[in-house]
Amino acid sequence: MCGSEAIGKALDVVDHFSSGERFPLFDCQRCGFRFTNSFPSEGTIGRYYDSPEYISHSDTHRGLVNKLYHAARQVMVKRKVRLVTAAVRGVTRESNRSNLIDRRTNMANKAPRLLDMGCGTGYFLHAAKRRGFSVSGIEKEQRAREYASKQFRLDVRDEKSFWNIKRGSYHVVTLWHVLEHLEQLNESVEQIKEILTDEGVAVIAVPNHLAYDARFYHEWWAAYDVPRHLWHFTPTTLERLLACHGLVVTGRHALPFDPFYISLLSEKYVKSDPLVRWIRAPLVGLISLARSWYDIEQASSIVVIARKSSKS
Repeated sequence: MCGSEAIGKALDVVDHFSSGERFPLFDCQRCGFRFTNSFPSEGTIGRYYDSPEYISHSDTHRGLVNKLYHAARQVMVKRKVRLVTAAVRGVTRESNRSNLIDRRTNMANKAPRLLDMGCGTGYFLHAAKRRGFSVSGIEKEQRAREYASKQFRLDVRDEKSFWNIKRGSYHVVTLWHVLEHLEQLNESVEQIKEILTDEGVAVIAVPNHLAYDARFYHEWWAAYDVPRHLWHFTPTTLERLLACHGLVVTGRHALPFDPFYISLLSEKYVKSDPLVRWIRAPLVGLISLARSWYDIEQASSIVVIARKSSKS
């Protein structure tokens, strides 16, 4: 991110989900950015996603944790759409929804155009479309694209199409836990800025490795998710990255169900006793959520609203 060569190993993390391989995480000593070192090439990393258990691609309901994920998703999809609607209309706090006004985009009489990066099986896009957005998606995995197209009749294209989108095409670009997967990190953020309209917004959600649940589970924290997650953010490092590309953060939010889901997965990786798992995971999730209420910097997953800088 900053160009410094002063990096050092922070910890080793096992790919508990797929391969059982161990990957080192490194920190930049200058800016604090954490990343997975020696991760697979873009041409070979696909096999680490190739599992019926990878829920954003397969839509699996197998197992209690995945069933809970689906139940929480129904609630969170609606919350995400409300958050994006407020962001597009220039409101940074959901508590102001009753007074929404089109003060930035003047889109009262036309559908705002929304692109969802890494849209998976399309549930968020479907909800946004029903709310009045004109939606498109980018998804690398073919089966997920086919599901979204067949199930919801969505316009979903492969990742190569992202680089051919014209400047100023979208009022909003969303990335729900996607930025950490993108190999071409700087190039992708720059392209996101370019395809936004001058008044457009980027809505980006990433795991936060400074959260309480991250520090509690340490190398077993499920949201490290190596090697699928290449980059590991904090609110500060995410804001610095966006600033490097002329995007200014104007709002921050937390995803309230994430610490519970991540804690349950982490307990699975720890291989704790089932009774311990179902007592400790909710407790860790609750503590993590409570801490985010008074300090958003400690949210398990951070959502930022970013706009183009006036200097960009």
